[in-house]
Order: sequence, then C-alpha cells, then structure tokens
Amino acid sequence: MKNKFLISTILVSLLLVGCTKSNTSPSSSSEGGIPDYQENPDGYVDVLPSKTSQGNILHCFNWSFKQIKENLPAIRDAGFKAVQTSPVQQPKSNGSSWWAFYQPLSFSIADNSPLGTKEDLKDLCDEAEDMGISVICDIVFNHLANVTDGVYESDGTPTVSPDVETYEPQIYALRNDSTNPTFHHNLSKAADAEGETQNYPYGDLPDLNTSNSLVQERAYALLKECIDVGVDGFRFDAAKHIETSKDGVWASSFWQNTLGQAKTYYQNKTGKELYAYGEILDSLAGSRDMTGYTDIMDITDNGYGGSLGGAIRSGNATRLATGKYGKTGSPVEKLVTWVESHDTYTSSTSHLSEKMLIKGWAVTGSRKDSKSLFFARPTDDLAVAKVGSYTFENEVVASVNRFNNRFLSHEEERSAENESTYIIQRYNDDSQGALLIELSNEVNVSVAGLNKLESGIYYDQITGKKVTVHEGAATIEMDASGVSILTKTADSLRPTINVSSRSCGFAGSMSLTISTKNATSASYTLNGGSPVSFTDKTTLTINATTKLEITASNAKFSIKRSYDYTKYELIPGYFNVVGINPSTFTDYEVYLWTWGGAYGGGQWNKDYTIQDNIMLVDVTGITGFLVGVFTKGYVISNPTEWDSSILRQSGDIKGSTLTQGFYDASGL
Repeated sequence: MKNKFLISTILVSLLLVGCTKSNTSPSSSSEGGIPDYQENPDGYVDVLPSKTSQGNILHCFNWSFKQIKENLPAIRDAGFKAVQTSPVQQPKSNGSSWWAFYQPLSFSIADNSPLGTKEDLKDLCDEAEDMGISVICDIVFNHLANVTDGVYESDGTPTVSPDVETYEPQIYALRNDSTNPTFHHNLSKAADAEGETQNYPYGDLPDLNTSNSLVQERAYALLKECIDVGVDGFRFDAAKHIETSKDGVWASSFWQNTLGQAKTYYQNKTGKELYAYGEILDSLAGSRDMTGYTDIMDITDNGYGGSLGGAIRSGNATRLATGKYGKTGSPVEKLVTWVESHDTYTSSTSHLSEKMLIKGWAVTGSRKDSKSLFFARPTDDLAVAKVGSYTFENEVVASVNRFNNRFLSHEEERSAENESTYIIQRYNDDSQGALLIELSNEVNVSVAGLNKLESGIYYDQITGKKVTVHEGAATIEMDASGVSILTKTADSLRPTINVSSRSCGFAGSMSLTISTKNATSASYTLNGGSPVSFTDKTTLTINATTKLEITASNAKFSIKRSYDYTKYELIPGYFNVVGINPSTFTDYEVYLWTWGGAYGGGQWNKDYTIQDNIMLVDVTGITGFLVGVFTKGYVISNPTEWDSSILRQSGDIKGSTLTQGFYDASGL
C-alpha cells in the first residue's frame, strides 16, 4: 500500500509538471472558450541600435546645434538613433531663411550661421556620442549660391554669387575656365545622364562640375572636417544630379573620391562605419543605373511617403498593407523613407493632421530593414534656429521607434483586417510583436489576423493594458491615437512631461502649467532651488529670468527636462523687438520690410528707434513686418521691391505676435 501511494503521488506530480511546462499555456478555461493564460512578461528594456544604419532618424529642420543638444535626452528617450541637421556649410545671406542653407557659399563648416559655430557642432557631437545617438549632417555638393534668379552668364548659365569668392576663391576663379571649369556650362536637357547631371536642375542654381578635381578635393575636405568634429553620417542634397561611376561618357569618380575616402577616414578614426544617404527623388533618367548610388550609399524613397499619406487620408488599410516601396529593384535595406520631408512640407499648403502624421509614422517607422526619417515641423513662419514642433516626443512616435529597435532582425508580415484596420507583425522563433492602426473611430477593435503571435498575454505599449491573443485573435481597446503596439513587455509606460510654454522670452509675468503622465512622483526646481513636489498637474508664475527643471518618475523610469525663460522689460507705447545683439545696430544696416496700411504690399523703411538695445516700432495700422540686416552703409535702391542682398532676417511679425506686443529676435 505504501509503494502504491508513492507511485500515485509521482504520477500526479508528473501530470502537474506537464500542465505547466509552457508559461503561455492556459491554467483554466474562461467563458467563451478562450483560456485564461498566465502572464509571462519578458522584462525587455529598450536600447538604441548599435549602428546608425539600423535606426530611425529625427530631422531637426531649422534647429540650431544648441537646440538639438538641449533636446538630446528627449530624443534618446523617444528611441531615435540619429539626428539630422540642416546644411552645415556657409549659407547664402547668412541663413536668412531655410532655403538659403541649400544655396551654400562654401565647402567648410559655416563661420556665420544661425545654426551655430563649428564649436557648437562639436559640442553637439560629443554629447550625442555619450548618449549613443549619431549626428548626420545635410550636405550640398551639387550646386552653390547664385546672385539671384534670372541673372545669367553670356552662355545662359546661372551667375555664381560673388560671395562664393570669399570662401572658395579657387572654385570661383575657375568658374568659367575654358578647359575644365568648376561649373557646368552645358545646357542640354537630354533625358539621360547628360541632362540630369550636367545641367542646373533646380531653378537658377549654378551647377558644379563635380568631375573637376578641385571641386572633389574641396568636397572631401568638408566631409573630413565634419568627421573631425564628431559627425557620424551625411545626407547629400540633390545627389541624383551628381554623376556616378556608371554614367557612361558622363561618368566620374566623384563619389569614390569624396564619400569613399570619407568612409575610409572615418573607419580608421573611429573603428565604425560612416553612414550616408543621397536624395534621389523618383526614378533616374534614361538608362542610368541606380546601383551607381546604392553601391556606395543609401537612397531616399519619396514615392512611398506620398502613397502612404494618400492611404492615411482616405482611411484605406488595404492600401497601407499592400503599398510597395517606390524604388523598384533597390534593396529595402538601402532605402530611407518618410511620411513627409522638408521639401513636401514647405511646398504644400495642405498638411496631414498631427494624428494622421503619427499614424503614418506608425507604418513607415516600424517596417523591416528600411530607415525612416521623422520630420520635425518648423514654426509657421519657417523661422531658422527655432523649434517648431515637439511631436517627436509623442508617446506613439516613441513606442514605434522602440518597436523598431526591438525587432530589427525580425521578419515582417503586413495585412489589413478590414478596410480600416492595418496590422504589421514582426516575428522570429523566439519573440513576436504586432502594431495595429485603426483608421476609423472605433475604440474596441477585434482582429483575427495575428497569426504570427503565439497565444498568450501581451501588453499594449501605448495604454499599458493586457491583451489576450488566442489562436491569432484578440480584442483591443484603442486609445485616442488609434494605434496599438503589442509585445510581451509589461510596465513599459514611461513618464511624460508637458509644459504649456517651452523655453522662450516673456514680459511682465508668465504663467506655466506643468503636467505629467504615467508618473508616480514629480517635482520641479526654479533656478536650482529646492524641489517642489506635485501630482499630475500644477501651475506656477514666474516674474524673472528663470531656469525650470522638472523630474518625473515611476517604478521603472525617470526623466528630467530643462527649460529657460528670459524676462524682457518692455518700453510702453511701442512694439518691442527684443534680443537683438547690440552690435547689429552698429556693424550692419538694419531695415524694416513693412506691409499693410500706408505701406501697401511692402516697403523698406527705418521707421524705428533704438532704446536700451530694444527696437521700438509703431505698428499702428500695419498688417505685419520683418527685420532685415544688410552690410554697413547699404542703401535700398527701390524701397517697394524685395532686396535679395539681405544678409539675414527675422521671421514674419504679424497676427497674434503683433498683439502680444513684443518679438524675440535673439536668433537674428
């Protein structure tokens, strides 16, 4: 009897072990035939990819180097592997507007740019390296600045700006050389390599002869200078219009002698791989071979972003699931995609809503192999050295990046559950995850297409809620974003901080509302004082120049953000333009371009006074104005026409800005 009892006990024990050998096996049966799966969170912690070529990129359009540096903690927390700057060369008109950066005067890092100094770029690179973030610089190699549109040489080619001579005297001196000019003078519009690479493709911009050895030497010198300050990669503007080694009689070794040498230099200097991609819009002309580019760099895929935006606008999940990359025949891993770019944004008057933009990012930012570029939208007036949008911090954007970082080497399967529900699954034998987008306004979404996910309990990385997946089916409660991301990681929600106004100037006093989400504790300090604790939301008033630091934490994560506020003492009775460097008024000529009222469509004037380094303007009856800076002694020849000799300018001062009574022109 004793032995019989022992044998029975052993058999029962073996049966119990067999029932629990898999943590995802059901422990009992719930109503409706869906088992009650045991929770089995995996404890995954997000890390940035080790290589620049693997992660997503934040395009910090129009940001200064210091602004990018200040936002690096938030950029890292949002899961971006790299940041991309605006072009670093000396811009036309000292960077008076965003487009001026795409008309460079030099093949060197700018010494007079709203983006900052060479030392500022180095500081950004140093800080980014410490955080595991790569810095990619936009580079313009195809052309330099012109005098102005519509001014041509005797042979009909655009006239090179004489300002180029200051920075590139040899290139300027040989611009019309009879044997090997530094600029193209061939006006062919042939639909082949000649027409696409030997001519000026953009407006009236002087097209560099990139087969010229001096041009190649100076181009490589710029890449080397950038690498020496810590830059990890490059984006090449208008790369499509620079010939490759595979362009027949028009071929040259430009890319090998510039980017090729830079890759070797970077490898020897850092032991890592230099990242590079080129702007190739649409297809190449004639029989040109795309491998001339993809053999040495990645390329842009603007076609995918365009079709993606259309599918989001129309709410068509099938189009999202079946949409193909636009560069047919090019390896996916060589593509850089986006929902929108600086070109599509600045040239359009109709933009995706922020909610649609985020859904678009959920598609492109989660795809296998390709890199995706998130465009940080500028201010409404496209002001340089100002941060226009912080959407990159959005919880969904960040969760998409973490999803991408986690499943880098995993396969993908895309599908449409119906016309409104899109699914992408990333999977291998060891781990799986899924991202879902609901294009309608449905909240409780039932799907049956999660066929790559093992049955069990998953956690929504957007809401933190548990989701049971059984034989590929699940019901998910969406939040307002319409995006759900399922993985086996629990308690993954990170604290977020929101401030009603970020670093800025103010007059009188300023009320600030601070709120947090997914935080169990939070506090702030003013000018390094004692921490003040608060719960969820608080409001404070500042009356002086202040540094505000905020910390928010939960059981797993803690974040800290800093903001600077400058108080201006305004002079009553006038509109106050504050923050201008006092030397501007003594070393330059400062004009106003004013419109509306007595000024009509626009007129240059000096209808202002300076008091305590503040520009005082009577704005009675006008619609708006901007501040323009010219060389010392410059005289406007025609006050009613825009003068392109302007060195730099403020943004448009109009609307609500006029109403508030002052404008911070410290970035001028």
